[in-house]
Amino acid sequence: MLRKSPLIPKRQGKKINYETWNQHTSEEHKWELYDGMPFSPDDSSERDRLAICLVYNMGLEYFAELLPPTSRKDLLQILQSHENL
Repeated sequence: MLRKSPLIPKRQGKKINYETWNQHTSEEHKWELYDGMPFSPDDSSERDRLAICLVYNMGLEYFAELLPPTSRKDLLQILQSHENL
C-alpha cells in the first residue's frame, strides 16, 4: 500500500488500471467514516491517496468544472497564495 501517491494530476484526465486503483484505495476496499473523517482519523494518507487518484483520473479541468463558483474562487486564492511561497 502506498503512503503517498506518485500520480500527478494534469489538465486532462488519464485512465488508470486495476493495479493503480488497488494501490490508491484502502486495503480492505472499505470506506468508513470516523466522526466526519473518511478512513482513519489518525492518518489522512488513505483519503489523500484516493483524492489524488480520482483527480488524476478526471483531470484538473473537469475537477474545476465540478466545483461550485465559490469553491473555484477559494481555490484560485489558495493557488495564488502558494505561488508567493
